Amino acid sequence: MINLDEESRHVSVGHLSLFIYPWRKLEEDARSGDLFTCHLVEEAKPLVDPDDYLPRLQNAFQFRPSYQDDIKRASDLGWYLVRFGDELNSALLAKRALWCIRTILIARSAERRAPVFAPRQLARQTSSNPARELLYARHHQRDGDSVRKALRAFLETETESATSLAEADESFFLSRFAATSNKVAMQTLKQENDSRAIYI
Repeated sequence: MINLDEESRHVSVGHLSLFIYPWRKLEEDARSGDLFTCHLVEEAKPLVDPDDYLPRLQNAFQFRPSYQDDIKRASDLGWYLVRFGDELNSALLAKRALWCIRTILIARSAERRAPVFAPRQLARQTSSNPARELLYARHHQRDGDSVRKALRAFLETETESATSLAEADESFFLSRFAATSNKVAMQTLKQENDSRAIYI
């Protein structure tokens, strides 16, 4: 849902979850080739759009020359999960592992100017069998060790950062997340810290 205010909002009622985005921010993100906005541009279906915001967003969208920054942020979080994911609850670990895999594959497809978002289509674009299985069975509960092994196999196959990050310590990752404004990584750590605080 689009509004003309300057801040995003999330409204949740029962099983309904509604995100409200400011138009100006969406338009800026479209011009900068943001992957989330790319998803909207490619696959959104308007329920009511009398002012033609979706066509305007589609016209504003421009692919970036490269999506390596997105790939690196997803890879950084992926390796953190491989190294220290046993400290996270299994549901959050699985959710974030899938985010890493999907983001890297979506970014690669965007670089080819043929963006793909559906998990089953993405599964066909990776040569990593463990990652393919995670994408196909994303709604099935898996133990943390198998998720981390599958994620590691994917990162070793699909990224170039294996040698530098496979043995990095936790403080290295925390500094890197801050330096690269890795919002998803920092949100993941906050979620885990908040969930732990409930039990203290």
